[in-house]
Amino acid sequence: MLRFNKKMMRRLAKMRFSYRTILRESRFVLILAAAVAGLLGGVVSATMGFVTQWLHEILLSTPASQRLSAMNAVDLERLFISLVGGGLVLGLSTIAWRHWRQNTDIVDPVEANALHGGRMSLRDSLLVMVQSVLSDGFGASVGLEGGLTQGGGALGSKIGIRLERRRNDIRMLVAAGTAGAIACAFNSSLAGAAYGFELILGAYTVATLAPIAIAAMCGLFVAVLLGEHGYHVPNLPIPALQPTSVALIIVLGILSALLGVVLMRGVTLVESRFRTSAIPLWVRPVIGGLIVACLALLTPHVLGSGHGAMEVIMNTPPAVMPLLFLLALKIIACAISLGSGFRGGLFSASLFLGALAGAAFAKTGAIASIIAKPELWLYTLVGMASFAASVVGAPLTMVALALSISNDLRAFVPVMLGVVAAMLTVRRIFGYSFATWRFHLRGEAILGGQDIGWLYKTTARQLMRRGPPVTRGDISLQEFSERFPLASSRYVIGVDGEGAFAGLIDVAQAHASAREASTAQEPVSTIFANSSAYVVANEALSRVMPKFEQLPTEILVVTDSEEHRAVLGILTEEYALKMYQQQLEARQKEIFFG
Repeated sequence: MLRFNKKMMRRLAKMRFSYRTILRESRFVLILAAAVAGLLGGVVSATMGFVTQWLHEILLSTPASQRLSAMNAVDLERLFISLVGGGLVLGLSTIAWRHWRQNTDIVDPVEANALHGGRMSLRDSLLVMVQSVLSDGFGASVGLEGGLTQGGGALGSKIGIRLERRRNDIRMLVAAGTAGAIACAFNSSLAGAAYGFELILGAYTVATLAPIAIAAMCGLFVAVLLGEHGYHVPNLPIPALQPTSVALIIVLGILSALLGVVLMRGVTLVESRFRTSAIPLWVRPVIGGLIVACLALLTPHVLGSGHGAMEVIMNTPPAVMPLLFLLALKIIACAISLGSGFRGGLFSASLFLGALAGAAFAKTGAIASIIAKPELWLYTLVGMASFAASVVGAPLTMVALALSISNDLRAFVPVMLGVVAAMLTVRRIFGYSFATWRFHLRGEAILGGQDIGWLYKTTARQLMRRGPPVTRGDISLQEFSERFPLASSRYVIGVDGEGAFAGLIDVAQAHASAREASTAQEPVSTIFANSSAYVVANEALSRVMPKFEQLPTEILVVTDSEEHRAVLGILTEEYALKMYQQQLEARQKEIFFG
């Protein structure tokens, strides 16, 4: 009996091992997990949309068949109570969360994929989702994209962790969850997949095509199942592209990029003004809600994400001045909302702002007789995609979304032209999208979802060469030349009387000085140079590499600490770059071939 039990235990252990191996390694399981992540992302997106619309109906008396930003008038009393009271709820919830979690930094999908191997906290993400729904539901000028991508990405991450998948698989599942959420939100599987590749994963490969594409289709399936139909806009024919139209589209793309930079700078400016003020954290959204309510007195189109207002503008575009007026008010409302503490995204808002800019540009061109009336729709579409691409930082996503909205492949060339012009302009004058700009302000070198976490884990100690030539600074140049022949080394490390790094000694320069009778007996410390050419042993490679660019030397001394600066080894630029390239190639191979 005992032998039978042991045999059964070994068999069960073997089966359990095989089962776990399949979950960890099977390509089919990975694709199935991506499909589930896409479905869950779609459910998150649809649920957040339904709850937000319900809040609009309850708080602001929005008709069930109409979006908040499409309304021409709102009840003033309800408007102020909703935005001011909503700001108070947001502020108090943020204070309570910080007290409970003792954590102010919530990792979003881009940061998770770049630095943490796709690992996200579902609990932290739930706060972002709830606050995004409340912010949009109370009427703040924000979209739901920040919350729904956070939720979809966190669910994809959780699936990958539970399956004990590898780092790159978890990153891919984060992208799959966000792809499903975006596909559902905008009724476009192509836009969802492009968003997952461009912004969240940071790369397109054959190995990731099937999982993310399937996830986006699953997200779209949820939208179709629940009756979500995207934007209700006119499907007007796209006219043939003329030579003069090419120049005008490029100009529109550049103008859209400049306005996108104004929006991003505006959010940061408002946020910094609140941060440096004496206003308590929980009061800031209250003030922001009050200002947005005052702006909504001029036009309710500034409220919410802008989905409904965008449909109104595209179907019946007003004159130039009302368009420009609404454009300015919406930029201010978005900056105030996000800068004061409301939670959300700028995806939908930037689409609406781009449509306003494109329509105003087209109307102005029509007045000047340089744009024909049939082209007005095309310029609105180009402006929408160009502005959104400059803010969100996902050009192919915006092109895909524009094609889905227009339902006309002839829009591809003009939209792509405007988007490219916008992206080149932003890169030249600003260098960041809204997400990566916020990382930059925090001091993080994140430019997308590419995996750079290893740069933060690899330290100078791991890369240094031990046992470099070292000498005290009080010996004479003559003695130095005798100890260190010309062919021995290019540099020798100089230390002070306490053994702390004091500078680098150029061996050739020391020998030249030793041959001079007037300087031969001077201490070698007189030719110490580059006393700042050192790094602490635990500094990450991401902080080491920029120092090679800042200093006129290809060698860095590795020390034990900033205080003692005891020499442990040296790190050369050539070796650091070689290791960087090897790590990069290894990770690219892992992404491409699994």
